[in-house]
Amino acid sequence: MFIISVLLLDYNALAQHDWNSQGGQNPQEKGKTPEEWKGLEEWKAREARKRFEEWKVREAQKRLEEWKAREARKGLEEWKAREERKRLEEWKERNGWKGEGYPYGHYYPGPREGEYGQRKTIRTEAEARKILMNYFSPHKAMIGEIREKGWFFEAEIRDMHNTPIDRVIIDKRTGRIRSIY
Repeated sequence: MFIISVLLLDYNALAQHDWNSQGGQNPQEKGKTPEEWKGLEEWKAREARKRFEEWKVREAQKRLEEWKAREARKGLEEWKAREERKRLEEWKERNGWKGEGYPYGHYYPGPREGEYGQRKTIRTEAEARKILMNYFSPHKAMIGEIREKGWFFEAEIRDMHNTPIDRVIIDKRTGRIRSIY
């Protein structure tokens, strides 16, 4: 306000000189005094401040709404992730997987050779047989015939009575085991 009043004094002095020099442009001739012009300038300054305050309020409301939308999306994503984990745990429990090792394809600590599913290139049938024996030995299963195919080895898994119970493939590039039966 101080700046505006300082500027208005100079402006009024210049305007008074200008109005007097130009015939018919004097504020007294138009019905306005310099005090009225000063009041008009103050009104303009008040209006500008008012518009600025309204703009600040609108911007704050806009930012608040954007933040609320971001938080809502974030909350929804977290809820979906929790629900997915919950469904997976329920499925595991329904299918008898109560915390023990997962069947084919998952990555978990193995009983003998580090972690099952850890990337390990398999080049020969002997390496494939060794991995299968390590994996199936706790289940008292035997490894039947192993055949080499393009990107994998195919093996037959038999129980103690020599009855086929599964056919699996071992990826040559990763060493991961998958059931194909």
